[in-house]
Amino acid sequence: MSLASFHAHSKTLTILLSDRHHVYQEFANAIHTEAFPEHQILTLGEFDNNKGPIPELILAIGARACEAALRAIHQDSDIVYCTFLPSQTFQQMFAQYRSSATAQTVKVTATFMDQPLQRQIYLARLIAPGARSIGTVFGSNSVYQQQAFETLSLAAGFEAQHAFLDERQNPVQVLTPLIQRSDIFLSLPDSAGFNRNVTRWSLYITLRNRVPLIGFSASYAKAGAVVSMYTTTEQLAQQTSQVLNQLITTDIIPEPAYPHEFTLKINQSAARTLRLELPDEELLSKRLTEVHP
Repeated sequence: MSLASFHAHSKTLTILLSDRHHVYQEFANAIHTEAFPEHQILTLGEFDNNKGPIPELILAIGARACEAALRAIHQDSDIVYCTFLPSQTFQQMFAQYRSSATAQTVKVTATFMDQPLQRQIYLARLIAPGARSIGTVFGSNSVYQQQAFETLSLAAGFEAQHAFLDERQNPVQVLTPLIQRSDIFLSLPDSAGFNRNVTRWSLYITLRNRVPLIGFSASYAKAGAVVSMYTTTEQLAQQTSQVLNQLITTDIIPEPAYPHEFTLKINQSAARTLRLELPDEELLSKRLTEVHP
């Protein structure tokens, strides 16, 4: 496809929301869509009931929107750009999609909301330079990262400690021996129910065993994690806007990517309790930008 023909066929944009919840609407409002003056914003119900042609470019916000967009597209000029969803969710959906008949013709990319594992492990090394072991617990969504966790931990000079937790198991019985074997503990995002269980008990058990905990949200740091690393809605919306602009200025579809920008939140009270002397957030951020997953 020539650049001119790509431009001619990239003017119809539909922004698809996973839900009417204000989080999705606020994210959509933060995206710069000046290059698409005729774009429309639809919920899943409106999209399913739409009798018109499938738009050539769908920006799917959230996992449910991404799944619906992948089901709907079928033309060789269609582009689906998924954003505001976890990497593991996209990869699972995309693996199913690739087995379909349209997989070779439709262009798909994504921007994830979670942090690359390499960046998280590097953060662990920066705040605990003398630590010998790093631990984490996997759920059904995050377990695919186990091999990468072992490889990246070893590369960073850590002995990897990990366990698997499902809904039938007692989280205290799984987390306690795991955290006791770990010099620093990394909490990885999974399903909402898994996150609630692990957040509650990992905060308690790491504090009791004086093990630093790295979280993945601002609320994690407020609750007692020594440091949390996350990408804000504004940061992710900015990157999404940049990718949209790329989609109309070049015929190259970018590879799915993790967030470029991130925010660090240090809980100084938790650090003092554990007698940790941490670099300030600005210095840590500067060091972490050296990591390119």
